[in-house]
Amino acid sequence: QNSEKDAHEQLSLAFNKYGINILDTAEIYPVPTKADTQGKTDKYISTWLKTIDRSKVILATKVAGPGVTWLPGRNGQNSRVSK
Repeated sequence: QNSEKDAHEQLSLAFNKYGINILDTAEIYPVPTKADTQGKTDKYISTWLKTIDRSKVILATKVAGPGVTWLPGRNGQNSRVSK
């Protein structure tokens, strides 16, 4: 798992220098999934998105299946998905 600073630098380089315009992520990243790092990728992306023109980024994401029981919402509590 990167630090937030490293993640922001990598995202900015990809979007600003190399013309990337789509970001594909998932709540399960980073892989291999661990309880102590799960969700950090999404957090780092969200703080980076606040620093740029959001209309220039296509964001694709997914919700993990039922196989990892410690993810938020798997026990019916603390889900980040509202619909």
